[in-house]
Amino acid sequence: MQERICVIGGSNIDICGASLEPLRNFDSNPGVINVSFGGVGRNIAQILALLGEKPLFVSVFSSDSYGRTMKADCEALGMDTSFSIVSDDYPSSMYIAILDSNHDMRVAMSDMRNLREMKPEHLKPVLSGLTKNDMIVIDANLELECIHYVAENAPCALAADPVSASKCHRLQDVLSSLAIFKPNVYEAQQLNGIEIVDEESAVRSLDWFLAKGVKEIIISMAEQGVLLGTEKEKVWFTHRLIDLDNATGGGDSFLGAYLTRRLHGTSPQQAVRSAISAAVMTIEQDAVNRRRLCLNDIAEAEASMEIREVNLC
Repeated sequence: MQERICVIGGSNIDICGASLEPLRNFDSNPGVINVSFGGVGRNIAQILALLGEKPLFVSVFSSDSYGRTMKADCEALGMDTSFSIVSDDYPSSMYIAILDSNHDMRVAMSDMRNLREMKPEHLKPVLSGLTKNDMIVIDANLELECIHYVAENAPCALAADPVSASKCHRLQDVLSSLAIFKPNVYEAQQLNGIEIVDEESAVRSLDWFLAKGVKEIIISMAEQGVLLGTEKEKVWFTHRLIDLDNATGGGDSFLGAYLTRRLHGTSPQQAVRSAISAAVMTIEQDAVNRRRLCLNDIAEAEASMEIREVNLC
């Protein structure tokens, strides 16, 4: 059986409102409101599907109209949702963000209560159907008991996305089980207390995760680039400036592209280069929402990213 990637995580309805004028508190503000499917786990699974994989996506969909529509969309994209749970007890997970007139987020709120329905007993048949050549991805929206169960029983390489600085601590005790871990710079600092300001602090941060047992640590740092650390190499990647309109989805595209490349034997260093290209295309071309992201386009666009590498050791 061909290697496959199993994604276990959240799926949301995302509501994003951007004010057209300076925000006024305690008042109605004119703006532009977009509704889309989201959730870190679902986003990563979507990237994998767009890049030609057939991901197994394990989540909790509610039985309301939002949940039914989102589940159908996942399946239409090529995801296998057969192990997902359909909940009658909770509404669909939702995330709402309010952006000011500069597109900076002023406040956000998430309701992911339905993920409480996922229990280790639901995941046992999922893991038993995977082989050592497959890959699992989890996000930190999962309940702790599920995170620990997957970490202790995964039959193959395990990757994780920490989701946010407030949720990354949920992965603290399973770092030694992770083959691939991709925090952003704020999430990394939340876990290890190291502020990355130069090459020396970058090495210390990477070494901290490697010492915890992470095999491949990738720290995304927005316009400052990307750090990669493995047992054999530590590299600081930089790239050209990005025409930033909305960075939503860039990190998920990065991880999805990286995982696809690694699953099929590409080196970590080359996988990062492909992942940078995927993330930039997502941000600048709205490639994910337009569902036009593919490996050929990523490869062709890579040369224009002006990627430079600095070896840190």
